[in-house]
Amino acid sequence: MKKLKLLLCFMLLAGCSIKSPQIDEPDDPIVEEKEDSVVSFLAVGDNLIHGGIFMNAYAKYGEYEFNDIYEPIADFVQSKDIAYINQETILGGTQLGLSHYPQFNSPWEIGEAVANAGFDWIASSSNHSMDKYEAGILNTLEFWDQYPNIVTTGLNRSEEERNSNKYIERNGVKFGVLGYTYGTNGIPIPSGKEYLVNVYSKERIQQDIERLKGTCDSIIVSMHWGEEYSTYPNSEQQELAKMMADMGVDVIIGEHPHVIQPMEWVEGENGHRTLVIYSLGNFLSSQDQALTMLGGCATFDIRKNGETNEITVENVKWYPIVNHFTAGDYTKGERIYRTYLLKDYTDELAKVHGLNPRVNNVMTRQYFIDKTLEIMNDEFEIVY
Repeated sequence: MKKLKLLLCFMLLAGCSIKSPQIDEPDDPIVEEKEDSVVSFLAVGDNLIHGGIFMNAYAKYGEYEFNDIYEPIADFVQSKDIAYINQETILGGTQLGLSHYPQFNSPWEIGEAVANAGFDWIASSSNHSMDKYEAGILNTLEFWDQYPNIVTTGLNRSEEERNSNKYIERNGVKFGVLGYTYGTNGIPIPSGKEYLVNVYSKERIQQDIERLKGTCDSIIVSMHWGEEYSTYPNSEQQELAKMMADMGVDVIIGEHPHVIQPMEWVEGENGHRTLVIYSLGNFLSSQDQALTMLGGCATFDIRKNGETNEITVENVKWYPIVNHFTAGDYTKGERIYRTYLLKDYTDELAKVHGLNPRVNNVMTRQYFIDKTLEIMNDEFEIVY
C-alpha cells in the first residue's frame, strides 16, 4: 500500500514538471510589393524622302544606301525601349518607279535603314499614302512584312486588317497603337477599299479607341494633322486632342506640318492627363526653307504602377533635331545627308549646311536654339 502511494505521488510530481507544448504565434504574412514597370519612348517626325536623297545615294554608292544618314542618331534611338518614326513617303520600291514631289515613291532600302537605326513603330499613313495608288500601299506592307518585330499603323490590306488591334509590348506593359491621316492630297481611295488608308474622323477614332479599351494597359495615337509650315496647332488639332484625352488616351504623337509645334498636357474628363506632341517637324528631308531643317525628338517614360496598374507619363523631354546636308550636285553624289540631335551639332557643321548660301547664312547652331525656344513652351525640358 505504501508502494502504491509512493508511485502515485511520483506520478503526480512528474506530471507537474511536464511543460505544455509551446505554440508559436504565426508571423505576419510578408507581402511583397510589386515593382512598377517603366517603358522608355522616343518619337521623331517626318522621314520625307526627296529625290535629292535617293539620287545622291545611288550616284555615290552605286546602290540605294542610306544607313550613314541615320548613323549620328542611331545609338540614341536604340537606347529606348520603343522608337517611333513617321514614314512620310510610300515605300513602293524601284519596281513602281522612284519619284519625288509632288507624288513620292521611295526605295525599300530607306525602310531597311530605318529598321537598322532602331525604329520599331512606323507610322505609315500620310497625305502621300496614295501617291502610288493601291500598288504602293501593298508594296509598302509587303516590305514591312520582312520585319515581324516592327509595328506599322495607318495602312491596311483588308477590312479585317483595318479593324484588327495592334499592340506593342515591353517590360510587361501592353500598348495599343493607332495611326491616322487627315487625307490623301485629293487622290481618291478606291471605292469599297476605304480600308487601305486610315483617314480620321471623330467617329472612326472613337470606335477604334473603344475597341482597344480593356485589351491593353495604355493607348497611344499617331496623328498626321495640322497645317503645313504652321508652328502652332490649329483648332481641329486642339479639338481632337481634347476628345482623345476625354477617352483616356495617354499620348498623341503628331506630324505633317514639316515644322515643329509645341507639346502640352491636355486634361480630359476625370482629370486624365494626355501628353500631346502637336508636330515633330522633319526628321529627314531635302526641303529648301531654313525652318524645315529644324525637327524635334520627344522622349518620355510610361510607368505602370505595380500595385494599381495605373499608367503615368513622366520624364518628358524635347531634343531639337537638325536636318543636315551639304552643298553639291546630288546627281553626282556630292552631298552628305545626315540627321543630328542639336546637342551633337556644331558650328563647324552648320557652316557647311547646303542651305546657307540660299538663306543668307542663317543656318547656325544658335539659329536652331533660338527657333526652338521661340516655338516651344516652357512646360518641358529642352535638351540642346
